[in-house]
Amino acid sequence: MLKRLTRSLNVCKIFCQDHRFSGDFPAPRFRSQLPIRLDPKARSHNDLLFFALQQSSPVTLREMIEFGSDPHPQSQLLIGQFLRHELPVRLAHRVRDLKRLPFGLAETDAIQGVIQLYEQSFWRIRQFGDLRNSEHEKGFCELLADIYQRHNTVQQSVATGLRDVMRRNRDQVLHGEQFDFSKFLDRFYMSRISIRMLISQYVAIHDQQEGYVGIIARKCRPVAVARDAVEDAQQVCRDHYAVAPEVHVVGSNELSLSFVPSHLYYMFFELLKNSMRAVVERHAHCHHLPKITIVVAEGAEDVSIKISDEGGGIPRSGMNRLWTYSYTTADQQMDQQDRDFRVPMAGFGHGLPLSRLYARYF
Repeated sequence: MLKRLTRSLNVCKIFCQDHRFSGDFPAPRFRSQLPIRLDPKARSHNDLLFFALQQSSPVTLREMIEFGSDPHPQSQLLIGQFLRHELPVRLAHRVRDLKRLPFGLAETDAIQGVIQLYEQSFWRIRQFGDLRNSEHEKGFCELLADIYQRHNTVQQSVATGLRDVMRRNRDQVLHGEQFDFSKFLDRFYMSRISIRMLISQYVAIHDQQEGYVGIIARKCRPVAVARDAVEDAQQVCRDHYAVAPEVHVVGSNELSLSFVPSHLYYMFFELLKNSMRAVVERHAHCHHLPKITIVVAEGAEDVSIKISDEGGGIPRSGMNRLWTYSYTTADQQMDQQDRDFRVPMAGFGHGLPLSRLYARYF
């Protein structure tokens, strides 16, 4: 990875000189938002286009662990230099794709806000300047931590924009042959996961915690993460329905693997919300709700996790749209109700496909 980072930085430096371009688990401790200062003279459409045409550089989990295991100022500086080139490439890709969205989606207020946020983040990184020493690198780390925070609502904004368009052009969006929203959103959200993973990992290695390499747990225990997700999902379920089914977790508490606990938590939390909603609605008139079961099993090469419930399953008519971002079995009347709660129970149709992306990320 060290050779690849150095090579990427050298290529970027040559290009920029030739073309005169301007311009709940242990996690990073992000500070309050920084003031945004952008130089209008440094903003060039050609600069954004140039980075949108570049290929991003993949980074594996093994490389993140190896390179972050023994962080020191020189390695932090090198990673910062890599990210100063790599992140604008990934941000520019998303700006280009968002502006190409059909059916008026790119013109919705929600998506316009996301586009502006990505453009703003692109220019802030480009305008920061070269990282020449540890002092510059620390300032860059604070900048990325601030950008990470400002992007917290992107997923909700995209879901809102998609639902607004779906209400007006549902048939065209679902059955149109000219554009595949699921493929676009898979690509967009996978890039978002990657960007946030790179930033949070970089910020976290500045404040390394025992048992972790950045935000990667050396011994992530799926059973412990499942129990945390169960507790939170039950609280959300009680907020909506006043009751919540019990969850039985089967598996060894000592089973561990190197993984990102927050990613695993998200998958557990979303799937458990689905299961709890289905169980409560199907057995609303019963005195006792049937239990949900989580099984964590270790194989020779991998770890398998199964969540089973008695919520009635998914209608056969909806199986072909199970992994699409527009599909939800939740009552559409829940939409307005969910806005009154801090954490929605269901209705956006993003939980299942996003969980699959997290599972596939590494």
